[in-house]
Amino acid sequence: MEELTVGYEKPVISRINAVFRSPAFVQVMGPNGAGKTTLLRTIIGTLKPLKGRVYIDGDDVTGSPEKAGKYISYVPQIATYVLGNVFPVTVWEFVEFEAEAYAKRIGLRRDDVVKLVEKALEEVAIPRDLWGRGVDKLSGGQRQRLLIARALMKRTPVVVMDEPLSAIDAEGREIIAGIAARLKEEGRIVIVSCHDPELLLEKTDYIILLGYGEYMIGRPEDILKTQTLAKLYRGGLIEYGKHVHICDCHM
Repeated sequence: MEELTVGYEKPVISRINAVFRSPAFVQVMGPNGAGKTTLLRTIIGTLKPLKGRVYIDGDDVTGSPEKAGKYISYVPQIATYVLGNVFPVTVWEFVEFEAEAYAKRIGLRRDDVVKLVEKALEEVAIPRDLWGRGVDKLSGGQRQRLLIARALMKRTPVVVMDEPLSAIDAEGREIIAGIAARLKEEGRIVIVSCHDPELLLEKTDYIILLGYGEYMIGRPEDILKTQTLAKLYRGGLIEYGKHVHICDCHM
């Protein structure tokens, strides 16, 4: 990211400069309204920045989802993706649609599509007895894993996830955290927006902290300090003895 200013008519965050080399695990943190999703949309090319550029392996992908899509797999927020209600399809069909499009782009055969779908669903631990059921029959955690399965299809060097742990039960959070950690171990760059960094902290290399039009980027041990968090969370941060509690207020 080079001198990147993100926003809509007005800047939300200005002049972001950062370079990440694989493998890396990056968490994007900040209060509601701080610009986490806006930044991720800019990285994947679906939102043009007000200024600045985004490069992957030296390729300028700024504002181009077609170019960025060669390098990036994207997992949207499940809250903004009403699975089953929009598409009355089965679990298998939902992933198969993406697999067929991917196979056509790179010249794979029909047999390869079946293998791609099977591998993706197995990787995210969706039981086989659910593969033929409607997507609307899945739990929230299973739906989130289904979105991840579809994103993993392309085997891209970069994976971007927008709030993959929100509205998910404890078991689902552990499974998704394990998937995200494994992606880094495979040599990828993983960028995850998250309100609560604790579950993924052990694998985190960098944190991008957003708030009130400002940003900070650094190692977790440098960013997760009371004085640093207080700058960008302000009244949302409460100290209680040796503990710090962050109220996820809307800005």
